[in-house]
Amino acid sequence: MGTGRTVLVTILVIAGVLLLVLSWGASFADDYLEDRIAEDCDDEVGTIGQIIGADEGQCQDARDLRDQVASVGQMLLYLGGGSLLASVALVVMGRRQ
Repeated sequence: MGTGRTVLVTILVIAGVLLLVLSWGASFADDYLEDRIAEDCDDEVGTIGQIIGADEGQCQDARDLRDQVASVGQMLLYLGGGSLLASVALVVMGRRQ
């Protein structure tokens, strides 16, 4: 395997691992936001506050943020996995030559 391919595989592995770690962090943030929403918005007081507008839209903003974090986390997971699979494919193709 040439030097260029080795460098590319190394970069793909490092990027893949970093993306997977970021995906785990996004999952952690998603769980935290879900817990806070359940604690502050989904109880009786929070529901009444949302109905009368006392929360000033903060519960809906939190739900929107949680959805965005979950979406980004899923995208990071796919990109990290794809990066690692690409590095494995490059190594396998290099071994065949």
